[in-house]
Amino acid sequence: MQTFTYPIFWKFIYRYSNLVITPLLIAYTLSLVIIIEHNLIILIPFLLSLFLLYYLNKSYLNFYKLVAYKIEVDDEKIICTDFLFSSKSITILIKDIESLSGGIFDGRYRGLMKVYDGKNNIYIGFFDRIKNSSKLVTLILSKVDKKIYDKVIEQIQSIKIKPDTKNK
Repeated sequence: MQTFTYPIFWKFIYRYSNLVITPLLIAYTLSLVIIIEHNLIILIPFLLSLFLLYYLNKSYLNFYKLVAYKIEVDDEKIICTDFLFSSKSITILIKDIESLSGGIFDGRYRGLMKVYDGKNNIYIGFFDRIKNSSKLVTLILSKVDKKIYDKVIEQIQSIKIKPDTKNK
């Protein structure tokens, strides 16, 4: 069984940054509401701050449900624990994984990577900032069904094959 966790800095950022940023954005938005009647151009930053509040909190709720801060992998299963504000534990059998998406699984360097257990309809997620993320990705890929593996490898190779635009 191999264990993967986040460094303290990234764990803190992923867990608590929203608790700092949201009150600041709310205070900023409320101050804009007070002065909006004096100058209608203030409507633009007001709408932008509302959009940021919505997007930030939507992402935070997504992280709350998906991101495990401790992931243990062996030959048959993935055990996810230490979720945000929760003591739940999720076990996904490797044979039940139906899809891998996001981040490197979709051919991007960064982003939330998701593993979907189709049998139990469960998603778990992790970021590339987890310690030894490439090893975790490799372990998962080496154990999943060949169809899923081939699809993901094709996506990963699309990163490497992109044409060099500097020499044109």
